[in-house]
Amino acid sequence: MPVDKAMADAILDTYRNMYREMEEKGVESESFQAMANALSRMERLAQETDDIVAFTAKLTTENLFIEFSNAYSETMSNMVKEEYSTGGGDELLLEKTLEAYENTIKTLEDHPNYELLKTPLEDLIELGRSGVSYPVFLRIAEEKGLYKAMEGDVVLREALISDKTFAEFMHLPLEMEKCEKILKVHDKLASRSPFKVADSFEFGLERQKIDWQYAPRINHWNLVIRLWDKMLDNVHDWLDSFCSFAPYDERWADRRGKVYTMRNIKRTQDCNPGIFKVREKIFQEYFQMGWKDIFNHETFLNEYEANRVWYSDEALDLMKKTYPYCVPFNKPDPELIQEAEVIHAEKRYKRPEAFQYSSEDKKKFISIFGKEKWDEFFGKYEK
Repeated sequence: MPVDKAMADAILDTYRNMYREMEEKGVESESFQAMANALSRMERLAQETDDIVAFTAKLTTENLFIEFSNAYSETMSNMVKEEYSTGGGDELLLEKTLEAYENTIKTLEDHPNYELLKTPLEDLIELGRSGVSYPVFLRIAEEKGLYKAMEGDVVLREALISDKTFAEFMHLPLEMEKCEKILKVHDKLASRSPFKVADSFEFGLERQKIDWQYAPRINHWNLVIRLWDKMLDNVHDWLDSFCSFAPYDERWADRRGKVYTMRNIKRTQDCNPGIFKVREKIFQEYFQMGWKDIFNHETFLNEYEANRVWYSDEALDLMKKTYPYCVPFNKPDPELIQEAEVIHAEKRYKRPEAFQYSSEDKKKFISIFGKEKWDEFFGKYEK
């Protein structure tokens, strides 16, 4: 599943416009081909990645923004050199350079980080319009670190902060910890630079190292959640399959008729205990955890706090009481079945706040993507 198109467009449209500008001018240089390659890779990542945080992380760690920008600058430089050779000298060269910066600002108008991106370009244009010669312009720009500022370090830092804020919004503690470390590494590298800009290559290596360090921990965390979530479903469905409402429940109801529905119910009654016991064994062997450990484990407590545990407290308590009975060739106690029917009839099996976001979460999301995106994705679910 690709990244949300609106979010991908917000990031890529700037680069698409810059590429289109060169294409319309009939440019066929190697640097223009490098622009095409970088943009093509960006487009592929947008289709291959289903998470906006992972998407922006890959764009950054693969240095695609910088590769494209460098190729664009070289393409523009080659065009200027061609015009310079036909006459006009340094004055023409300076004018064309400033014109390129002005056109770049126009292409950035729809970019979410427009204000941050245009500042170094405006500083260069102001310097160029101050009356200095082209060689003096180049020297002062280098001394003041204006070219370094154009590498987008300010925007990169804003993106890192956004990644951390998004991890906080999603209540992902390991991702938050990882983002914090990456931000600290960035700031440490920037503090060493005379221009307060982190070296992109060195930062890319350090970031990748941190990603590798956290990948096993994050995978472990997610696997624990996935396994206990399946175990909860096994016990819950097994108990419900013995209730009077089971033949009418979408978990078992079959359009082909009652015979197939009853076959589905019997499969749950016969197979779920065995499946559950296998998962419980895997849970113990791989994670040194048992059934009772689930409800006090950090993954469960975090998911519960984040409102990602679907079952109500009452339903969870009933599962705990059902657990001793959920073994192959056994049936639940009649009192448990009766309790499950009451909970189902009164629709008390789901947490009221399940998958609802708090006011603080809403503020964090809006700070990253804006209120329009919040309304688009979550507005219809707000109470």
